[in-house]
Amino acid sequence: MPKVSNVIQIRFLPGVLSLTVLCHFGPSVYGGELYRYLDESGTQVLSGHLPPEATQGGYEVINDQTMVVIKRVPPAKTKKQLAEEARLAKIEAEKQRRAQEQANYDRILLATFSSETDLLRIRDSQLEAIEGLIKLAQGKIRTLRQALIEYQNQAAHLERNGQPLPQPLLNNIQTAKTRLMNNQRYIAKKRQEQDAIRQKFAKDLKRFRELR
Repeated sequence: MPKVSNVIQIRFLPGVLSLTVLCHFGPSVYGGELYRYLDESGTQVLSGHLPPEATQGGYEVINDQTMVVIKRVPPAKTKKQLAEEARLAKIEAEKQRRAQEQANYDRILLATFSSETDLLRIRDSQLEAIEGLIKLAQGKIRTLRQALIEYQNQAAHLERNGQPLPQPLLNNIQTAKTRLMNNQRYIAKKRQEQDAIRQKFAKDLKRFRELR
């Protein structure tokens, strides 16, 4: 036969101690654990049974012999609390990521340049290499402009004489204009690259001085 055991459920009301003795079939709770929690009305309950709904509000596990708290389970976190924790965790993760990036940047910076002179020499070398490409493009632009002038003069001469413009001449004019524009865009892009190099090395130099 199942063994009858006593389950003690105590409700703590303001100024009143209510003791209820319940009987049920099942293994004895003596020598085990009691649970202290707040019920739906906010009343503190000490029981050998922990209702599922009580776990959300947090509870304490108590040794039923010594009445010593052996475990405290905090209340389940609200959606607002979980969202705040996620926000703070994201901020902390971003902070750590930036710190790691900075550490990597510093390590590479010191490994790449032995001195300020070395840093400036490499900067100037990169700027000069791009400047060489710009000069080549400028030379092409001068040639294209001269060719375009000649094509346009030919077209003007034909128009003055009332002659139609041949398609090859029209093609040459359009090609010269397109190449002229492309080279101008190329030079503008290379100037931007030079500006980016100056900015990067200015940052590198500032940080290099801080680290040294």
